[in-house]
Amino acid sequence: MAQMDHTKQPATNVATVRIWRRPMVPSQLMGSHSHTALCGTSVHVYRRGDQYLARGRYQGRVFGEAIGRTQAEATARLRQLIVEIENGSFVRPSERRTGLLSSGKVPRLSLRQLVNEFLTEKRKLRGRRTADNYRCRLRPVLDFAEQPVCLRRWPLAMDIDRDFAIELRAFLHRHAVTRNGRAGATPKLMSGGQIVNVLECLRTLLSWARQAEVRKLPVTWASPVTTDLVGSRPGKDPLRQDPLPLEARIRLIGLMDRWQLCHLACSVVLPLRPEEATGLLVSDVDFAQGWLAIGTRLEGADFTKGRTSFKLPFPDELQPLLRACIQERREGPLLRSRKVFEGRSPALSLSSLAELTQLYQQKLSRLPPHSILAEQDRKQVFRSLLRELGGVSEDQLARECRTLLGQMGLGNGVSLYTLRSSVTTSMERAKLPFLELRYLTSHTVNDILNQYVSLDPVSAMRSYYESIRELLDALKRQALLVGLRSDI
Repeated sequence: MAQMDHTKQPATNVATVRIWRRPMVPSQLMGSHSHTALCGTSVHVYRRGDQYLARGRYQGRVFGEAIGRTQAEATARLRQLIVEIENGSFVRPSERRTGLLSSGKVPRLSLRQLVNEFLTEKRKLRGRRTADNYRCRLRPVLDFAEQPVCLRRWPLAMDIDRDFAIELRAFLHRHAVTRNGRAGATPKLMSGGQIVNVLECLRTLLSWARQAEVRKLPVTWASPVTTDLVGSRPGKDPLRQDPLPLEARIRLIGLMDRWQLCHLACSVVLPLRPEEATGLLVSDVDFAQGWLAIGTRLEGADFTKGRTSFKLPFPDELQPLLRACIQERREGPLLRSRKVFEGRSPALSLSSLAELTQLYQQKLSRLPPHSILAEQDRKQVFRSLLRELGGVSEDQLARECRTLLGQMGLGNGVSLYTLRSSVTTSMERAKLPFLELRYLTSHTVNDILNQYVSLDPVSAMRSYYESIRELLDALKRQALLVGLRSDI
């Protein structure tokens, strides 16, 4: 049987062996087979097939390097190699592959090629959403740089100078774009804040390209995108009026139906980001302690914007609404789409967090390997799983909130995220301590005071709830009106 297997070896294997065993024969470059550096090291030239090779001994060890397939290419590399040996900078190819810094020649890249290299790395390090944001911000830069006049003046990324930055800035101030890149939307000029975003992103790109580890631009090259050209984002007026004061939020509650009340009431009362609300699980609700547990879960697969973990106490008036959202379920997304919540579309029932984790692992295993490159990608997979289980999306919450605000005549500049600003304003006016306010709004940072002061968020929120008693009473009345009395 072994003999039969031997006789059935494919002919390609024999050909491959013959190719690898092609003889290495002495050859000549620059009129000689051997070339001696000033330090005494000899470099010998050979050929194997159409490939030129340089071999010798350097620092007591044998080295060999393929230096080119054409005579001109091999001659140029041989001269470089001898100079590197003479000045002591030569690195063997085997050691070069394990180096931490790039040692090759700085490539002559166009701006489009440089942007592509930058986005490819950010896709691997920061995830798809961040890479998409960078791409959108750099798109107007390419629109300017790839105009025929600009290509003639600045054909390569290393040709960019201050004139490029100044003319790009002027171009952005007259450049019209559409909302979210939609082709059918009405074009309008870029806002001042977005122009700053574009210039800052370009500055980040050029700074990245000059790093020693990246080496896409010469280290001696100076970025022309300076602070005076970038400018600063327009600041918000500290004396601006609250767009959704207590009275407006009371009116907003009075317009809500059962689903809207259960899914938007938390955002009306608590300083939740929309992504924090849609990421809540049934197990995050602790009725015994009276708080929502928000933060990192599934061993880092899901996390908040600031990667903070905190407990957010909720008032008693929210209990019937939260119980209506749970509806005797043990696990799964706390907030669900309207169809699933009203029973028109059944959702998969989960019995524990372990079962949810298992589903998440199965979903990850079915995805192509190249689709998960960063921890942000894992988070997006988990959030998509919650939506498959009937969870509500941020867009659905925003759309419902926009409809209610439109009924109040507050459509322009006011959104679901505005609620977080208004709630935070009410908490500050209730004179919550600064450390507690920062903790409850998930802005916790490393502060020396956190090492000496223990926080009391429950008492802090209790004083805030006393200051919005009218809002909580309106919440209770609306819950009775939409039929949640039996759930209390």
